[in-house]
Amino acid sequence: MTLVAAFTQRAREALAERYAGLTLTHEGRTGLVFGAHRGAPDAPAIAVRVAYPDNGRTAQASTVARFRREAEIGARLSHPHILRNGPVQSLHGIEFYEMDKAGPVRLDQLIIAKNPPLFPRVLVILQQLADALDYAHAHGVVHGALRPSAVLLDASGSVLLKGFCLYAAADTPSSVLSPAAVGDPAYMAPEQWHDAIVNRAVDVYALGVLAYELCTGHARVGYDTRGVPEIRPIELAPNHCLRDDVPMYVTDAIRRAISRDPALRFHSAGQFVEALSHPHDALGHSLPTIKPPRPKSQHSAWMLLGLVLFVGTVLVLTVPSEVRDQLWGWIGRAITP
Repeated sequence: MTLVAAFTQRAREALAERYAGLTLTHEGRTGLVFGAHRGAPDAPAIAVRVAYPDNGRTAQASTVARFRREAEIGARLSHPHILRNGPVQSLHGIEFYEMDKAGPVRLDQLIIAKNPPLFPRVLVILQQLADALDYAHAHGVVHGALRPSAVLLDASGSVLLKGFCLYAAADTPSSVLSPAAVGDPAYMAPEQWHDAIVNRAVDVYALGVLAYELCTGHARVGYDTRGVPEIRPIELAPNHCLRDDVPMYVTDAIRRAISRDPALRFHSAGQFVEALSHPHDALGHSLPTIKPPRPKSQHSAWMLLGLVLFVGTVLVLTVPSEVRDQLWGWIGRAITP
């Protein structure tokens, strides 16, 4: 029996004293999630998240700290699109907390589905995520680990966001939870990679990556021919339409959201989604539409035509007919491809 299997059995036996119908639903990086009922099988369904034990190693200590932080922040925030949870409890040495029972669908499953959501539905998902993020930012909290698996959808299709990790301007490289330690490499802003003090800009960046995935149907993380995970590049060519049902201006909005310079990104998640819905309201002044220059060949053709007309007029008025015919032949041969 593996260590994880042994711990799963131990956690199940401990929780069975308080919960009925325990079913393991997820094995994550920081712990396990069980589906359960309080006391009796006919009681409302909940989820119980269990932390892996602290074995004294630095990496595991960080994992336990993250588990406690997510529980602490999740218990503080109250928003329709943030998954609610209770405080951390302990039973026979097992740390756990209760969460609302969310739907079985995660955003990463929706991104790679055979029939991905159309753009109007994508806008609804992103708007609900932006509402949750802006609410958290207003309360001094940064998600810091936004990725598709942190986004759940309930039975009605409404978004529930989980896994908030960081306090704005408080978590630094010297903290137990450094910004780089909690982020997902495929969704981390450049400044988070360098362990700088983070703010809402890192969540705007990650939301931009999620928007790119939803608008293309391509997950950022893929697998090479050996089955090894790899991060795929984001391709945003100028004047490029991501998908037939996605307006072309969306490319510009996503490009701004994932700018390497945080000062160039949208000031809030809500402003980014506004740009996806009404480009002129949010992008009109910051990202003016630039008309592409006329191709050089067109300018050259007009200049050549003007020169030919000028020379022709001079020839008609001043040059004898024999010389004029010879010159017209030279001009005709010169301008013929």
